Amino acid sequence: MSVELRPFCDSHLPALAEWLRAPHVARWYPAALENLEWAAAPPDGGDQAIICCDGHEVGYLRWQRVSRSALDQLGLHEVPGNSVDADILLGTVASVGKRVGVDALRLLVELLRQDPAVPLIGLTTELENHRAHCAFERAGFRKVREYVAPVLGRCYLMVFDLRSA
Repeated sequence: MSVELRPFCDSHLPALAEWLRAPHVARWYPAALENLEWAAAPPDGGDQAIICCDGHEVGYLRWQRVSRSALDQLGLHEVPGNSVDADILLGTVASVGKRVGVDALRLLVELLRQDPAVPLIGLTTELENHRAHCAFERAGFRKVREYVAPVLGRCYLMVFDLRSA
């Protein structure tokens, strides 16, 4: 199995819209329209990719630098500024549970490791999303603590510290 990240372009928006409606994704991504708007026009400091497995487009990964003020507003005072927040989804059910997400996150870690200004990568996931917790831990992320995230409610903050890796 070969996993790669390919540049996201506007032609991927219909697939992303379909994936966001899929029951196994929609449960964890309740704000589909906002996610599509982000993908169509990422904010400054944001980037994204399509996850491919054996040449097939199967998922979506996005990341964004987070300002000190945004972290403080969330009560995440221990997270260093200039850290990156990442979100991942596997749109095809057939790709779930096959380490595709794990490999995609490892590729993101390697990509962001090239920028010495990025100290840490963070992921936010609902407390009930056990499958995601396991995948994130396999990719080298660790649970730091619980917090209340806008829209999502009680979540785990999971991080990969690039300074110590």
